[in-house]
Amino acid sequence: MSRLTRRRLLAGSSVALLGLGSLARNGSRSVRAEDGTGETIRTRTPENTESVDVDLEGLESFVDDRMETHLEEHGIVGAAVAVVHDDEIVLANGYGETDTGAETPVVADETLFRFGSVSKPFVWTAAMQLIEDGRIDPHEDVTTYLESVSIPDTYDEPITMAHLATHTAGFEERFRGTWVDGPDDMRTLATVLSEEQPDRVRPPGEVVSYSNYGTALAAQVVADVTGTPFAEYVETELFDPLGMERSTFEQPLPDDLAADAATGYSSLTGTPMEAPGLALEFAPAGSLSATVTDVAQLARAHLESGEVDGERILEAETVDEFHDRWFTHHDALDGVAFGLFEDSYGDVRTLWHNGHIPGSFYTDFLVVPAADLALVLAYNTDGGQQAAPAFRQAFLEEFLPNDDDGESEVPAPDGQPERADDLAGTYRGTQIAESTMARLPSTLQAGSVDVTVDDDGYLVTDFGGGPDRWVEREPLVFDERDGETTLAFGETDGEITRLFLGFQAFERVSSHETLAFHGGVAGTTTLGMLSGALGWPLARGVRVIRETSSESTAETDSASSSSGANSEPSPSETGSKPGSDGTSDDTTSPASDGGETETGTGSNTDTRLESLESLLSPARARWIAGGAITCLFAVVVGTVIAYLFNPYTLFSDPPLGFGLVSLVGLLGAVGTVVAAVAGVQAWREQWWGLPSRVHYTLVVLAMAGFCWLLAYWNVLGLPF
Repeated sequence: MSRLTRRRLLAGSSVALLGLGSLARNGSRSVRAEDGTGETIRTRTPENTESVDVDLEGLESFVDDRMETHLEEHGIVGAAVAVVHDDEIVLANGYGETDTGAETPVVADETLFRFGSVSKPFVWTAAMQLIEDGRIDPHEDVTTYLESVSIPDTYDEPITMAHLATHTAGFEERFRGTWVDGPDDMRTLATVLSEEQPDRVRPPGEVVSYSNYGTALAAQVVADVTGTPFAEYVETELFDPLGMERSTFEQPLPDDLAADAATGYSSLTGTPMEAPGLALEFAPAGSLSATVTDVAQLARAHLESGEVDGERILEAETVDEFHDRWFTHHDALDGVAFGLFEDSYGDVRTLWHNGHIPGSFYTDFLVVPAADLALVLAYNTDGGQQAAPAFRQAFLEEFLPNDDDGESEVPAPDGQPERADDLAGTYRGTQIAESTMARLPSTLQAGSVDVTVDDDGYLVTDFGGGPDRWVEREPLVFDERDGETTLAFGETDGEITRLFLGFQAFERVSSHETLAFHGGVAGTTTLGMLSGALGWPLARGVRVIRETSSESTAETDSASSSSGANSEPSPSETGSKPGSDGTSDDTTSPASDGGETETGTGSNTDTRLESLESLLSPARARWIAGGAITCLFAVVVGTVIAYLFNPYTLFSDPPLGFGLVSLVGLLGAVGTVVAAVAGVQAWREQWWGLPSRVHYTLVVLAMAGFCWLLAYWNVLGLPF
């Protein structure tokens, strides 16, 4: 499998994101999205479903060797593996330690790991139970079933359970409602779903955008339909029949399970450090704690037509419906089943989900229905993000036959792709918090890809890890030259607007929205502002030194002159100092030169005019600009400091003081406007010399550009 296809999904991070009628009738529904870029929601049995024979000889030695290597290479404290085949758990081993202090070894069927977004398959299994019972229609407006949460009618087409399960509901990313410092800071699920509802930024059924909120909303549908809190429903209807006695969605863990829970670690610094015990407010989307053997029970149910040890959680037909493809952006690409993601290993179809707790746990859940094979991985260290994909790939290569085995080489292009000129550009991931201060971190997490076409006719992409070349198979569909991946482009009204890679979608952004452009603007405007904030005080200091030297020389000359008593007073004696171009910065009104002061009805007006002139004097203009620059820089510095103290929850549960950062930014924006007015006044009244006026104007333009950046990333204003 190409390195491009895996793990661009931020599963469970900060930030994590049904009517009566026969299932068969609902499953036959098919609607094409208006822009022609996606197939909204229909079920379709994939073509590659033939049974595959698997030989697991040497499994344990293979797993032991790989795990020992990965724990050392990636600084992982503890891990566990479970493998399912032929309706049984054929391997369940623990590796490393649960806690570096206690040095307690990991035991596969005893040690609890936090599974993050591997919680989501339990949500979708619960929802499918209600679909099977006819209590939910997957293509009916979810507001039909929701009693505790309302959804705005932003678009004509309503959001359905099928949209939620395929992450095509059209929600923007939302960090608020995900991670908080601990269970004491959590709100009820219904409350957080209502208070932290993300904007609907796309029509439903159009494009995949992974959503923790959408999964939590589906869990609330389950709760409202059954009249039972989601955690209780799952325990009764899934954990109990599957024999999952060491699993829970509760936060904090019950006492009887907490004693065997692994501690989370970060190995980012090279030495494992204990991570904070974060709690998830969108709990159903990622709060599952369990052993790998318990989670393997769910895998058994999915492989064995819904039945485990005589207990049935779904009918066989329902499991088939669950595994069918419910959405794809293009027929040539992998898509999404009912909450599980498709991937292809050669001609074999796999279904998977992963999970992640920021700065610590990482998990993986893989089922291969055609091979009656499943793999469950759990790590208590963030190094699992690198170890899990490598282990999974090695596991598939070792035990899953691949007839292709890289022999079907993609031929070189025989010319330029169709519409080559329309393909080039930058495309950005869709999982972005468009309306909140989390826009920048979510954009960085969503990733982007630069697309060009070279002279040989290859489509060239760069996802940040170096270029990859692609050859056009059919119009707007490309196969990787040195891999097994396929990508496609989508159109809107004849314009190429999206790039699809597997189930992931990237949307074209204009040149002024690219991170490269914004980085250039940030660098240029920072230098421009520093030239004023540092240059003006330095210039003033040099000027004072020169004036002091001149005054000292003048005093020496005056003392040696016999007519010194009749000489004119010096500027320093009158309190007047020349400006940098020889003009006076004296702000005293003309009436103070010995003339009479006007009185009468016009005095108040004159006073206001004099105040305005004083505010916009040459000296004050630079003070105002310097103060505004200080405020704008304070936004960046304050955000960095706040992040250092709150690295996991700054945007999901911001401290009260973080709001001051945005208020300071607003102050800087207001100061920029006043500085711009002063700049106009400087040209009108010929303040300073020409070079000084040009420099002041450039500094104000840099301030305005920096304000534009802050506004684009939603930093100006209250944080949420």
